[in-house]
Amino acid sequence: MGLMTTLEEQAGAVNETVRLVLGVARLGETDLAGWWSTHGLDSAGRWVLARAFRRTWRSAALEIDVESAARRHADATAGRETALHLFSDELPFRRWATSWLAEQKTASETSSLFGELASWDLDAARASLADWSGSPPSTEVIGEGLRLGTLRRGDLEEVEALLRVARQLAAAYGAIDHVFRVPYFDLQE
Repeated sequence: MGLMTTLEEQAGAVNETVRLVLGVARLGETDLAGWWSTHGLDSAGRWVLARAFRRTWRSAALEIDVESAARRHADATAGRETALHLFSDELPFRRWATSWLAEQKTASETSSLFGELASWDLDAARASLADWSGSPPSTEVIGEGLRLGTLRRGDLEEVEALLRVARQLAAAYGAIDHVFRVPYFDLQE
């Protein structure tokens, strides 16, 4: 019983993290915050992608958003290997999200998350992210980034700890107004 509960809790934490990553990826689309100039789930993306990928266009749309977000974050943090952001290769969040999207391509039913993300306007996106992640943490502006603090590798060994990090990072995006800055933690060895 104890092992099953732990596995169920871990699966729930991973699913919650996936929702946060995809929510931030959607928030960055052109019709919302416009941070990565993509059109995944907006009307233009729907029109183009639904023609090319009739059954899996929603997953394809969010895959494009996630990869565009990862590129924008990598560009903004270039040369800063210790900067851990929501789309960082050092954290499992992007891998979890892209794996979930791949699974959705063969699922018998379409996840309700797709419809929710597609229905967002900017206010709904910010409100949903705030509901999912909590209040924005305090940050320090450094260059093109919003530093949330520091983490050690040991802070990232458990799924629950990773979920807390993902929530803090996602919450910071909801507070970004005009100039995009990458929310991140500094990794200390």
